[in-house]
Amino acid sequence: MDANSTSTAREAAPRRHAPRIPPLIVNTATAILGIAFFLYVGGNGYRQDLALLFIAYALLALGMYVPLALCGSLSLAYNAYFAIGAYTVAILANHSPALIWAAIPIAIVVSMAIAALLGYVTRRLSGFHLAVATLMFGIAVHTWLVHAGDTTGGATGIGGIPRLSLFGIEIGRAGLIGFGLAIIWLFATAIARLRTSVVGIVMRGQRETLVAAEACGVPTETVRVLALAAGAAIASVAGMLFALMNQFVLPDSFAVSVVFLVLFMPILGGMASPWGSVLGALIVVAFTLGFDFFQGPGSLTFGVLTLVVLLLAPSGLLGWLGDILKRIVPAGASR
Repeated sequence: MDANSTSTAREAAPRRHAPRIPPLIVNTATAILGIAFFLYVGGNGYRQDLALLFIAYALLALGMYVPLALCGSLSLAYNAYFAIGAYTVAILANHSPALIWAAIPIAIVVSMAIAALLGYVTRRLSGFHLAVATLMFGIAVHTWLVHAGDTTGGATGIGGIPRLSLFGIEIGRAGLIGFGLAIIWLFATAIARLRTSVVGIVMRGQRETLVAAEACGVPTETVRVLALAAGAAIASVAGMLFALMNQFVLPDSFAVSVVFLVLFMPILGGMASPWGSVLGALIVVAFTLGFDFFQGPGSLTFGVLTLVVLLLAPSGLLGWLGDILKRIVPAGASR
């Protein structure tokens, strides 16, 4: 057999892809894992603290996933949207406890409007320049939180946030944890469906080949601004839950360092699915705070772990598991 026939046979052979798990199985499995996690946390105060941090990080990572993984837009202003959600609840609830429910849509609308405005102003920027511009905005918001004492409480923050109540029933920390886990599941499921929809394919096509997308008539600037606004809305929900669970807010909780920590979560878990962001958030919380052995060198351990994952599994842990399934499942089953 000559070289040409060998090449032709190789091209004609069916390519093996990682088997695609049906969405129903993924949704059911993740829901069961969420319930198991809720039961594991229970009423233990330490586990509840870790769960609260995980919920905030997971929502922030999902918010960053929308523009980053779908449109290729790297925004580093998520500490600002995180703070908008938290401080909107804190300020309005301290003004009047009756406004605590009204704070939720207000925070979402304000964060989306600011993200859309920032996205429109920086519409000509991409890559490093977009990251720097949004980073400066995040730094400016954090600086304002520290120095605007009359509005934000300054460096001491705002305390005394009342518990959320529904029909006269107060929702405690355990209830908020269950509510937060349900929100993570809803957002991750919705983003996964968006990713495989026509709109998601258009967004990913814009990320891969911007010129081709514009040639096909795709309003790329509008799509990018909408993705940034959607990500900001999810980040503001993280801030609201963070404030309601802790019943106080401090400017240090919304420093720019939070963004750099969250940035690695989708990379660790895998960019091919929004569930990779949730997995990445779980890994970060576990290896920096969850295990007693790692509590001393937690940040160092996280840095080493990130480097190992990037070297051994560039597509993230979910991508690595997909490669294992590809080797296990026969070629006919993967089709």
